[in-house]
Amino acid sequence: MTLRMNRDRLSLTETHNAINDKNTNRRILIIDDDAIICEIAESILAESGWVVAHAYSAKEALASMTKNSWPVVLSDVHLPGDSGELLRILRLDYPQAQVVMITGDPTIASMRQALKAGAYDYLLKPVRREELLRVADMALDKFELQSERDRLERENTSYRMQLEELLGRKTEQLRDSELRYRILFDHAVDAILLVNPAYATITEMNGTASRLLGRKPFDIQGTSIRDYVGKQLDPCLESEGDDYRIWRINELMVQDRDLNERMTTATVNRIRLGSETVLQIVARDASDQNELAQRASLMELELMSEQRLANIGLLASGVAHNINTPLMGIYGLAQVIKMKHPDIEDIDGVIAQVERINGIVRNLMWKSRQEQELAKQDIDLNVLLQEELRFLEADMEFKHNVDKFFEFSPDLPPIWGRYSDFSQSLMNIIRNALDAMHETTHKQLHVSTSKSDDEISIIIRDSGSGIATEHLPQVFEPFFTTKPAVGKSDNGEPTGTGLGLSTVQKLLAPYGCRFDLQSKVGQGTAFTLFVPVAQNQPTETELSEMQD
Repeated sequence: MTLRMNRDRLSLTETHNAINDKNTNRRILIIDDDAIICEIAESILAESGWVVAHAYSAKEALASMTKNSWPVVLSDVHLPGDSGELLRILRLDYPQAQVVMITGDPTIASMRQALKAGAYDYLLKPVRREELLRVADMALDKFELQSERDRLERENTSYRMQLEELLGRKTEQLRDSELRYRILFDHAVDAILLVNPAYATITEMNGTASRLLGRKPFDIQGTSIRDYVGKQLDPCLESEGDDYRIWRINELMVQDRDLNERMTTATVNRIRLGSETVLQIVARDASDQNELAQRASLMELELMSEQRLANIGLLASGVAHNINTPLMGIYGLAQVIKMKHPDIEDIDGVIAQVERINGIVRNLMWKSRQEQELAKQDIDLNVLLQEELRFLEADMEFKHNVDKFFEFSPDLPPIWGRYSDFSQSLMNIIRNALDAMHETTHKQLHVSTSKSDDEISIIIRDSGSGIATEHLPQVFEPFFTTKPAVGKSDNGEPTGTGLGLSTVQKLLAPYGCRFDLQSKVGQGTAFTLFVPVAQNQPTETELSEMQD
């Protein structure tokens, strides 16, 4: 009667409701086809605080395990169906559950087989109360220990995976950082070298340093820094101690493998890299800076020269104007003397010379006015060339020692432009031709104009020294010149700033002009300027403004 009441009290439904309390692991499933055995075991365990449920077959047991995942299972060895298969399934699907086998017909073989199959322990029927509670508590302890171990293993696995992921990210970041450092290092504008101070050997360098020293990196690494800078860095190399120090060297002469020397400005740092002390040399090639300074100086001289010429032009214009008054007085007086004394033969010579002076003065005043005129106008290139060449007659070398051959086409159309753009450009070209003939015995200058299709061609040919083939592509580059720099001429040799032809190109580029340069060393140069006609005609607006 009591067993029946206990069985009713601990029915499967009531037990399943009871075990919904997740605050305890003291839960056990009893599997036995004998109801009395189940009732006894349930009563003993329930009185000790266990949540108990029972199943009468392997099928019922698996259904209950699927629903509740019991931490401890007390199972009869002999059940309807295959009880050995039940134990195998429990160990496979619920590896943490601890299975205690019970039997009323024990043998050593069956006990060994059950333990081998994964049972936690083995109980004999009839089961004593103390033994049942002891084994159940021990099985639960093992379940909790194993659950804790599995939890820790999962946490450890998760932590390890996080660490591996973090390490992977850090490694990738470090790799990216090293790559960025290497890119910055290799592409730095300054030459950077790392030197072992104990042996003065170069351990590492960037691409700029390799180019500065004129060798491949593998040819430089391991060589002595003294091979390139001599003893200039000895105070840095011989300095003792590991403390950070810095030296600034304004003039460090570096010699490449071809024994070419380049001036650099350098900073030398003594730094720690890991466990070793190295010298970090950061050098900047100062040759380019010096060249820029020289170019700036040349440009300044050129501008000063242009300013002086402008001032001289204004002065010449004023002088010419002031000469005109007394010159006209002399001319008038000579005319009067000729009328009163026609027998004086030399008076015609005086009148001729006065007229010659007057022509020079008129040319000077006309050129001065044209050079100062900023507005565009119709330009007859024949007249412009003739006036410029006539103006050069003031140069005694040009007047007496140069054979001049001029051929001007009579049908040149006018060009619309600024007079000074063309006069300065053509004068630069002609002066280059005269400079090229400085050392030539027979000096010949040919100037000719012609028209074909829609272009005017101006050819200026000299019998000078010519231009080397490798220099021809550079003649229009600013500051390129084969002449001595201003102030460094020997024996009156013409000097240059390298701005003449670059100025020609700049002034005439808006007119769409083209250039052709033919030259042979020792035979002279022919410079041809092509001026488009249709492109350089006044617009209707400009014509209207002229008429107004």
